[in-house]
Amino acid sequence: MIYHGFIFLSYFMPLFGAILADSYWGKFKTIIRLSIVYALGNVILTGASMANDFTLDSQRFIAIVGLICIALGTGGIKPCACTFGGDQFQLPEQQDQLAQFFSRFITAIYIGSLISTFLAPELRKSVQCFGRDTCFPLAFGVLSLLMITAIVVFILGRNMYVKRKPENHVIFKTFGCIFYGIRKNIVSSSPNEAHWLDLAGNKYSETEVSDTKAALEVLYIFIAYPVFWALYEQQGSRWTLQATLMNGKVEDIGWEIKPDQMQTIHPLFALLLILSFDRILYPFLAKFGIRRPLQKLIFSNFMAVLAFLLAAVLQYKIFGDSTVIPNTEGQFVVYNGFNCNARVLNPSLWVGNNDIDPLGSAKFMYTPNFDEDVVNIKLKLDESCNSYLNYDSLNINVTVSRGESISYFLTSTANKEVKLRRINHYDDFIKPKNGHPSLRIITDDINKNESLALVAAGKNHLSYNISSFSNENFIQVAFGNYNVVHGEGLISNINLMPATIYTLVVRNDDSHGPESKLYATDEGNYLHILWQTPQYACMIIADVIFIATSIEFSFTEAPPRIKSFISACYSMTQSVGNLVVVVVSALSFRKQVHEYLFFSGLMLADTLLLVYLSYSYKYKSFRQRLNDDENSIENTVTNQNEVKLDEK
Repeated sequence: MIYHGFIFLSYFMPLFGAILADSYWGKFKTIIRLSIVYALGNVILTGASMANDFTLDSQRFIAIVGLICIALGTGGIKPCACTFGGDQFQLPEQQDQLAQFFSRFITAIYIGSLISTFLAPELRKSVQCFGRDTCFPLAFGVLSLLMITAIVVFILGRNMYVKRKPENHVIFKTFGCIFYGIRKNIVSSSPNEAHWLDLAGNKYSETEVSDTKAALEVLYIFIAYPVFWALYEQQGSRWTLQATLMNGKVEDIGWEIKPDQMQTIHPLFALLLILSFDRILYPFLAKFGIRRPLQKLIFSNFMAVLAFLLAAVLQYKIFGDSTVIPNTEGQFVVYNGFNCNARVLNPSLWVGNNDIDPLGSAKFMYTPNFDEDVVNIKLKLDESCNSYLNYDSLNINVTVSRGESISYFLTSTANKEVKLRRINHYDDFIKPKNGHPSLRIITDDINKNESLALVAAGKNHLSYNISSFSNENFIQVAFGNYNVVHGEGLISNINLMPATIYTLVVRNDDSHGPESKLYATDEGNYLHILWQTPQYACMIIADVIFIATSIEFSFTEAPPRIKSFISACYSMTQSVGNLVVVVVSALSFRKQVHEYLFFSGLMLADTLLLVYLSYSYKYKSFRQRLNDDENSIENTVTNQNEVKLDEK
């Protein structure tokens, strides 16, 4: 929630950055001033990660302040960076050079992303500092230094740039033109104008009205953008969380791929795709009639649908199957807490072997006559347990419920009488959405085992005391290797895997001390992390085509006077996309695979919407000169048949 909330703010603030750039400061000053705020946020975030003496809530508060500063800073960079670069060209004479600039601009973005997504996790995980197993201050600090360096480099080139003067209140005039046109259409009895905005012509200039028309046509297309961004941004959240449930070890070189390093694939493959645009990718798409910008956007949306279908399939494979008890039947499970065999004497309940080994278990299915029924069960222990009372004749009733599983523990009382104790709750076979393993501990007497604990091997700070499992419910724990310890002694070592339900049975043996046995039901699959590659490949193709096309489309189709504003609206579609993720997360799908399928369906519907919007769209061409002569930028071609489209 914090992640997508931060991303939402980062893409919402460009609206204010665009207002400052187009109406007050100009693009150059806006980039400089708000980049300093951005760098300050990086420094604050680094400081928050170093504040070990603070409480977690205090650290979180400082970190959020840093994130807010970064969001404010990015508001000045996102709407101005590419448009400021585009201002350096004379159009339409330098259209090819402009296309090359956008390609290199995106290439630079992916190079930065490649460095950060690989370097930051390595600095975080491979270095220890401030008494911790990780070093977040180093990861954040290096990136802060790089940001400060980038600002200095940008300032050094200040005398080389074409800097267009901002037009006073141009964005407010655009909104004013829209609202005035709406009001005139409401009060006018019989509007005869071809376009509803033409009624604003008696208050606003012809250029202002025509620019507003052009801007609205572009904004109509933007309606289809947020859902794509909702899918795109989940590479840094849901897909990274999916990767935490997978095996990243590369045995041959003794290196482990960190979950957040899978995002390194994205900029790496994206760079290769960008280099192949002109020679391979676009000519290939052209063979299928995909030449125009909106056609490319539709294709990229279909690739995003496929990416999330693959993510859903992978999520299903990771989680594996879950036990489902038929509604007409009930199940009960008996765990043997003795160091001798227990035999079930009811022939009707036998399932294969009727003996339960020491620390073993047996499952029994029964068809109850009612929703909850009682079944009589007869047990006996073998002669090695003859020191217990009634060891050879235990006759007891157990409860069986339709569609449920109930566990029982065969143990003894303080006066050494054999008993079959019911575990208080129904067995829970629902796996947590986050994929963490579920564990319950069944033991003779919790009070006698107060010093019993699970300690993560190699991470002494991560441990679970027996009191956490006192009610014998299933508890979510982090997966990994654990030592089961009793006081100073080691009972056993257990390995808990993701998306698996575990029962740990612990018994006290007067002669040998505590013993334990781990049972796994509904096991998940610990797949290698590289199985994420197909979904990343599809999303990368979608992303590269979408971003390259949409950025150029936003610039070339936007009136020159309000390019930063259009760019800000483009960024706001990313903001809304992250808001969509937050809202869907709040809906709380019980299974992550269902959430992935929901996003696939939503993306498919959004693609059909884009097809509809693109059907009637008319491409435009604006003239742009390297000076601020207003008359040099007014000529517009609105008929798509008159525009010679470059296949690039």
